Parts: sequence; structure tokens; C-alpha cells
Amino acid sequence: MKKSIALVTALCLVVTLAFVGCKKKDSVDPNAPVTLSVYMQMDLANPQSAYWPVTVEAFQKKYPNIKLEFEYVNGEAFHDKFQIMAASGDIPDVFTTYAGARSGYVLDRGMVKDLRPYLTDDLKKNYNPAIWEPQGPNGEIYIISTNMAVCTAVYVNPKLQKQLGLTTPKTLDEMIAQVPVIRAAGLTPLAFANKGQWQAQSLLLSMLTDRMAGKAWFDKAMAGTAKFSDKQFVDAIAVIKKMTDAKLFPPGVNQLEGTASWGEFVADKAVYLLDAGWRISALKKSAKPEDFEQYQVIAFPAVAGEVTKGSSAATLGENFGMNAKLEGAKADAAWKFISFVSGKEACEILTRYGTVTTYKLDLAKFNIDQLSKQYIDLINNQTMGYVIDAKMDGEGVNGLLNPGIQAVMIGEKTPAQLANEYEAWVAANDSNRKK
Repeated sequence: MKKSIALVTALCLVVTLAFVGCKKKDSVDPNAPVTLSVYMQMDLANPQSAYWPVTVEAFQKKYPNIKLEFEYVNGEAFHDKFQIMAASGDIPDVFTTYAGARSGYVLDRGMVKDLRPYLTDDLKKNYNPAIWEPQGPNGEIYIISTNMAVCTAVYVNPKLQKQLGLTTPKTLDEMIAQVPVIRAAGLTPLAFANKGQWQAQSLLLSMLTDRMAGKAWFDKAMAGTAKFSDKQFVDAIAVIKKMTDAKLFPPGVNQLEGTASWGEFVADKAVYLLDAGWRISALKKSAKPEDFEQYQVIAFPAVAGEVTKGSSAATLGENFGMNAKLEGAKADAAWKFISFVSGKEACEILTRYGTVTTYKLDLAKFNIDQLSKQYIDLINNQTMGYVIDAKMDGEGVNGLLNPGIQAVMIGEKTPAQLANEYEAWVAANDSNRKK
């Protein structure tokens, strides 16, 4: 009997030790030091980035055990380097990414973790429902977008309008009619920068395509039942050529960086600025307070022949994705980082710095400037078309369409030639036509 009791006791001890051992092995110590590599699209010298050091400081205060090793790269250089990383199969732990085709070089390779297992109903209800639309072919959610990237807005300097005896144009033709008066005063009619391989497509052609063709046509063009060589798309490109020929844009527009365009606007050297909705925070940071207080924001003026009235183009704004290979403590730390920079505290910081977020905040608690209020009213009353590089493969948009727009602007191609070239590329290569 004693031997039996001893045997049972020994077996229980073995099982207990095994259980304890397994528990120690499988558990994740939430306070253990973890280092995350972070690859971020960010220009810290840009006034629009002023919110970010404040956000990082708040995160580190809450999670002092998580060390963040940042690499900041901006513009096309960010995507060029990230494509090389993706091709090698070695990407950082967390990284800036989009939810659509612009980041296809990592999304299509299955390199970004699906966040749905982390997304509770209680978390999701805090955001605009639009951000939870499927981002992958099987309903995947790759990012928690904290802003909708509304890609076309026209900013107005009423002080200069008053000096020149001008009123805000309701149509593009009315804006063009103001060019001689504005030029005679030594000013730029419409500040715009088009050096990067994205501005003309994202900020202008996407909106014009929705105005001239609409989303239903774009859906057909993606599938191949309509074509990018159709008259609607040719007409959209032709509007850009018309604007260029009318001398709306600054000289050397295709050699200007973005900071040059809105810098010209805040320096009182341009009456209007063509830019995106997210530019407000940079304008607020850079302009004289008395100048910023009198700025206005409007929809792009009506275009002759448009079928969609007053629309813009929008997509989910970029945010952080997680390396699909992460597990255990690394994945836990990465989720803490992603959920924090997308959460209430970080969105409150964004709001204080002038960004309208998708997180449902009580805006009455914030000192929202008049330009942001105008912008909120504007987007609440606009329909939104597609941003081309969020729907179509990046190789065709960045390698052919964007340079082609520049060629059209300087007269090296016609709108029809570019439309035909792009349709031929899409038909032969774009993944949308192969579904």
C-alpha cells in the first residue's frame, strides 16, 4: 500500500512539474524587454510630422520595456527600398503600409499579418466602420487606418483674392479665366508639385477620373469590360493638359517637391493650392496664425462634361502593418505598438495637431481650427471615387502612368497616347485583369 501511495505521489509530482514547465515555456512575460525594428515612411523635418515624436514619447512611457529601432525614409525612396527588402524575404517587424495595391509588393507575398484575430468588437466600434472593409482577398485586415486619405482639395487664400478683386471659382473654366490677373501680379494661380511619381495620379487624375467616368466605370475598367483607352479616361487626362496649357501651375511644376508647392502658398505667392486633405496640419504649422485663420478649403471646381458632381478620391490612409512571421513576445509587442499608435491616446494627439481621424472622438473637447471644420463639412458632403494607385498594380501606375502624365503636360504625348499605353500595360500585366 505504501509503495502504491508513493508511486501515485511521484506520478503527480512528475505531472505537476511537466505542467509548470509547459506553462513557463508557453507564457509570454508582458514586461520582458523586446526590441522591434520599425520601417516608417516619414520626413521628420516636415512640420506635418510634429505629432510623431509626441506619440512615440507617449508609447514609451506606457511600454518602457519595448525598444523601437526606427528607420525613417520618405517618398518613393521608401517604396524602392521596401520592394528590395520584400524581394529578399527579409522585412522589419512593423512597417508603414497601405491597404491596397500601392503596397502590393508585401501584401501579395503574404508578408503582412492579418490583424483580425486581434480585433474585438469592442475595439472596432470605436472607429468609422469604413476602415473595416476587407483589405485582402479573403477579408484580411492589414492595418487600422486612422485617417481617410482624401486626395484632392483646393485651398484658398482670401486675402490675395481680395487684393486682386477675385471671387472663389465655381468651375475650372472660371479658375482659368483668373490666370491673367494673377500672373500679372507676379503670383502663381494654383500651387502644385509633381516631381514625385504619385502626385498627378493621386491628387488630380484619380479625382478627374471619378468626375468624368465614375466608380462603376472604374470597376469595369479594372475587370476589363471597359478600357482605360475609353473616352472617359482620355478626357480626364486631357483636363490636366488643359490646366497646364492655361498656366495654372507654377513654372517647372514637374521638378517641384511637395514642400515647394504648399510653401509657396503659405508665403503668399499663390492664390490657390492643389493638395490633399491631410495638408492642413502642415499649413497650420507653417503659416502665420493670422494667415492660417483666413484660409479656406473647397472641392475642386466643376469640370465641363463631368458625370460625378463635386467628388474627390479617397482611400484608407497608411498605417503600420506587422510582419507575418512574428510570433510570441515579438508579435505581442508589435500589436501593442500598432494598437497604441492607432488608438484613442494617439488619435487625440493627431487631432491636436490638426488631423481628422477615423477614431470616434468627442471633437467638442478639442480646439478644432476653422480650416479643419471646413474640411470635415466638405468631406461629409462629397462622394469619393477611387485612388488609382490604391486599386491598380503599382508597376503600371508608377512606371508608366505617372511619368506619362508628366509627358502629356509638356507635350511629349497626347492624352489618347497615354491612355492607350496604359490600357495595353493593364491588359497584359495588371493583376485585376487576371482575377
